[in-house]
Amino acid sequence: MSKTAFDNITRSALWTAYNNLCFYCSRPLDWNDLHIDHIIPEFLSEEKDRFNKVILDLELDLKFDINALSNLVPTHSKCNLRKKNDVFPKATTLFYLALALRTKPKVESEIEKLKHRKNKGQILSKLQSALSTNLIDTKELKQIIIEAEKNNWDITQIKIPIGIEFIDEVYDVFYLNSDLSILFDKKLLLGDGSSSLELINDDEKTINVSTLREWKDATHNDYYPMTTFAIKMSSSFSFLEDIVEAIQMAQMPKVSFISEPWLEIDDLEFLSPSILHDFEGRLVEYTEKGLSIGDLVRQGIIKINDSSIFKISLEYGGFETSLTEQFRADFNNDGIEDIFVRGATRAMHGTMGYGFTTILTKYSDKHLIEPIDDYKK
Repeated sequence: MSKTAFDNITRSALWTAYNNLCFYCSRPLDWNDLHIDHIIPEFLSEEKDRFNKVILDLELDLKFDINALSNLVPTHSKCNLRKKNDVFPKATTLFYLALALRTKPKVESEIEKLKHRKNKGQILSKLQSALSTNLIDTKELKQIIIEAEKNNWDITQIKIPIGIEFIDEVYDVFYLNSDLSILFDKKLLLGDGSSSLELINDDEKTINVSTLREWKDATHNDYYPMTTFAIKMSSSFSFLEDIVEAIQMAQMPKVSFISEPWLEIDDLEFLSPSILHDFEGRLVEYTEKGLSIGDLVRQGIIKINDSSIFKISLEYGGFETSLTEQFRADFNNDGIEDIFVRGATRAMHGTMGYGFTTILTKYSDKHLIEPIDDYKK
């Protein structure tokens, strides 16, 4: 937790430059909950020998400024307090520093903008005068606001919890309404360290794929992963395909029952059992009764498991379903905010397992969070 008192201009610039999102969890960050955190902890600057050791290990300049913009990030209070004074592993620290360095010019630009906003009062007074003299009416003003919100939505940054690994880099940041075609021909790095996956068709012909374009062409021509191992490795391709499609479908929601108030996908009292992979359909009776996963956990029907990768892991009927939110938007054009989710299902006893994506929504304040009925996955 920072001991340095940052001025409001620096705080606001960091908050804006990171799109009002927490650097660590990528969730919306309210101004009232804004903390400024040091990636390389501030306390190290008071322990010269340890500080120098960390800087040398990271291969950074010994003149490294602990309060430099490239070491400062906006966070939730709970995320900052959870981190405490921990020093991240080397790879994680360098990755975070690289992201912050990439954003530094945007922070500096915001600082300059804020320093030159001395005429804000004049603008507000002119706006009030324009409204009072009917130069513009409230309907026109609302339209201006709607257009501004739309423009902000179009440049929204999406930061996914776990990046997609290609052989030359990791992608964990995307932008709406951007050209994603570059991703179609980049070679993926699979979980076993390889960059090629073997697929087979019903005639027992095989083909190797290493890019999203090759994967799409092969699966379109009825090739598929055959072995349990291949099925697991194929999740890298299928997830990239799905998130690209989700970004292209994403629209600005008109209403939300999951962000106002903010609900997480591990808020068990708001989750429908229908989010679980229920191969025998035995959870349907509970879903029809309107019971939540929280209700079924208390009854001992569903068990919560620990997971180091996913936000939540739930066990039922000999299978474990694990889920992590990726980002929120309106994906089916009904005006309601939804959640794009990455998940995995595995047998508790055996080797069967596979990855998947799904879209969850909450249709009203009386509904539980559940899968969208017509989502193709």
